[in-house]
Amino acid sequence: MQITIHNKQRKYDTAHLQTTVEEAVKRTLAYLPEVEQVMSEYEIDFSVEVSFISKDSIRTLNREHRGIDRSTDILSFPAFEWKEGRLAEDIFPWLPSDPEGTASVSLGDLLLCLEIVDKQAEDFANTLEEELFFLVVHGVLHLLGYDHELPADEAKMKALQESIVSGDSAGRMLPCGYVVLAGRPNVGKSTLLNYLSGMTLAITSPKPQTTRDLIRSVYNDASCQIAFLDTPGFHKAKTSLGRAMLKSARVAIRQADVLLLMIEASFKPFVADLEKEILEMAAEDDTAVILLINKSDIVVKENILPLIAAFSQAYPFKAIIPITATTGDGVEEMLEEVKQHLPIQEAIFPEGEETNVTERKLAEEMIRREVLLQTQKEVPFGVAVVIDEFTEESNPPETRRVFIAATILCDKASHKGILLGRQGQKIKSIGTDARAAISEMLEAKVHLELFVKVRQNWMNRPQDLAELGLDSKTVELP
Repeated sequence: MQITIHNKQRKYDTAHLQTTVEEAVKRTLAYLPEVEQVMSEYEIDFSVEVSFISKDSIRTLNREHRGIDRSTDILSFPAFEWKEGRLAEDIFPWLPSDPEGTASVSLGDLLLCLEIVDKQAEDFANTLEEELFFLVVHGVLHLLGYDHELPADEAKMKALQESIVSGDSAGRMLPCGYVVLAGRPNVGKSTLLNYLSGMTLAITSPKPQTTRDLIRSVYNDASCQIAFLDTPGFHKAKTSLGRAMLKSARVAIRQADVLLLMIEASFKPFVADLEKEILEMAAEDDTAVILLINKSDIVVKENILPLIAAFSQAYPFKAIIPITATTGDGVEEMLEEVKQHLPIQEAIFPEGEETNVTERKLAEEMIRREVLLQTQKEVPFGVAVVIDEFTEESNPPETRRVFIAATILCDKASHKGILLGRQGQKIKSIGTDARAAISEMLEAKVHLELFVKVRQNWMNRPQDLAELGLDSKTVELP
């Protein structure tokens, strides 16, 4: 980064202010990684011109460029269009055609009136250097597309300024936001979430509508924070539970910063009504959409081309990426594309807060997974699990023991018989496999007791759905 300082006024000696200006510019850019990414991508070095001018000169410029006939402390003139730290125009036409070494490209100009800066420093009980540092930070943020004309924009810019001036590294700006996985049931949304998190957060099974809740997994690296949300599959709801699941999926889609629409490579080459509904919501909200074609490893590549053509004609996707969620093929490309469309802002979640799924909830879901896997078509979708007790002991401290008592709710008396099995063999098998999975997840010795109860029509009873946390009265992003 090249910083050139020009002194075009006579009232103040500016030699001792150079370090203050350079530190303010460099620290501001350090909070905005997109600038470094642009320099790396185009193999350029940005420069900033900083000029100290007189009170009369800055008043003239303020009148000519902003229509305000009075002096001001600082004016910013960006060379390119940015939007909140992200480049908003193509700068390639402005690059030197044949540079020797790394090309220098202007980020813009800052013009400051030290007479006014000094007066403000006195008013706010700051030194001249402190007030100058703050204003240079303020000016560089203007160069990079931050503004304060609207209250929301002003609050965002003010918070960022305070973080930069204080040197609070937690306030570093980076691509960050909610990325929602949407699509039909069983297309691989939960499998992808589990791959990204490196653990089982969302259970998977061959049965449709396995995922009932919004499940968050936060992906962090040095350049971004992405809150992935797994959503219930889009389907034609026939129960109150189904309608509640669809409502939560719609709320998530409406609030997404980026939407990942997932389909299977084996789909027929046309856009069906369920996918159209998802895309219509995204279009209304102007949400960036990336199409993921999952299970691309089991289909001949040439057979995917008609599917890509059909979806390309139906919607202006930011990208169309074939992936294999089970192995991670295509995931790196997906992550890089997602980063390009996230807002630049402070991290939403603190380090270590990776998911909204508690150990208690995971235990509940692992029991339900075993029910779905071991009963197959004998017991349909309508089962739920309630954790009645979740108690742990650590005595001695190096040995963790967890006692879990859970009730499996089913819709019909005939389903209870299937779940119990002959002489209790089925429920014993479900318990054995669920206990092993929970024990591995908790890294503890687990004692698991299972009970089966019939609660007829629970999927349509508001009180039952509320008790299970599956009602849709209030839906918020986790």
